[in-house]
Amino acid sequence: MTGKRWLVTKHANEKILERRIPVGTVRNAVEKGVQIEDKASGAMLHVYKERAGKFYTVVAEEKGTVITIITCYESSWWQVGQYRLVKKNERAKMQ
Repeated sequence: MTGKRWLVTKHANEKILERRIPVGTVRNAVEKGVQIEDKASGAMLHVYKERAGKFYTVVAEEKGTVITIITCYESSWWQVGQYRLVKKNERAKMQ
């Protein structure tokens, strides 16, 4: 992610402030979170678990050297389930 430009839409900025999502969490979600493709919009959902146990979803698009943050919110139950499934599969591959 080094060398990439970050663009935050007005909607995403409002939601980050409104929902009090730490900016570091948004960046960590994109860089380290589990990625789930949204086939309808073509965007990528980045699901990230904070140390406090909260799950956040960041919807982002990456085109060339620009990462556009579309929106951010607390993850729904199915996104948390997908996160856990991916992490479980990653651990199984490591063994």
